[in-house]
Amino acid sequence: MPQSSISQRTIAKAVVSFREYHNEQVRVFRREPDFALQLYEREFRHWFVTHAESEYGWDWMRIFMALRSSKFFFPSAAYFSDVSITGQYMSEDEGLALGEILIRDLVAFASLLSPAGEPVTRSLELDGFAVNEETLALVPLEGPVSAQQEEDTLTRLVKNTGLPNHAVVLKHMSDANGLYTDGTNHPSLNESRSMLQALIDGVSVETDKHGSHSRGLGSDTKSRMDYLEKVGFLIPDERAALGSAWGLLSAGSHPGLPERELARIGLVVALEFGQLLMLKYGNWKTNGYRAFS
Repeated sequence: MPQSSISQRTIAKAVVSFREYHNEQVRVFRREPDFALQLYEREFRHWFVTHAESEYGWDWMRIFMALRSSKFFFPSAAYFSDVSITGQYMSEDEGLALGEILIRDLVAFASLLSPAGEPVTRSLELDGFAVNEETLALVPLEGPVSAQQEEDTLTRLVKNTGLPNHAVVLKHMSDANGLYTDGTNHPSLNESRSMLQALIDGVSVETDKHGSHSRGLGSDTKSRMDYLEKVGFLIPDERAALGSAWGLLSAGSHPGLPERELARIGLVVALEFGQLLMLKYGNWKTNGYRAFS
């Protein structure tokens, strides 16, 4: 199966966008939106438009789920043995690949709909994409970083290392993500900072509990970063970089940097430095909480 590039979070936001657009059209214009016309106008193939309307009745949740499983293309019981709705024979892998292409196009379209398209756009940014509004193409954002992939990696690392306060860390991560996609920028940045703080607290408290270190553990984040350098967990360059990241997340306004972009960058920064801490912590724990040789 091809790797999915669009997260389930983004698909859920797209479903809400389609539903809210439908409700707004009914409320304001007293008529159902003509999705068939709009999608055909946007170069969606006639077999997709016809099938989505006749077989799914524009039930967007069912449409997306069927596309992701490829069942959208095989309505008969003779799964993968008959001609697909495209008029061609299609293997399972071909169905999965085509489903992902259509998901990308639909999500891009949903991002343009009012009143709930903005959360789709923001969620796509966390997946690593922007939308070309003319072509509905998803354009990779600068660099290879996808916040969704980085979040998945950090989640796995936090759980695998057995950090005692992992639930707190993951809650802050989820809240930072959710607040950003909902358009609440400053609170999202605060949650990103709290996530990084929880990781620093978890590592330093566990080190103080299990290590044989004479240096006292402070109570604030700066002193705990200093503590981790003094006991050998962080080298000076890492301590300086972590301090800069903490300063970015903790500062007030940044002239010339829109609040929305600061929230997005702050989330990515917290995820990346969180991974650095967890990768080191896993080895640190194995090494008996002693300085690396």
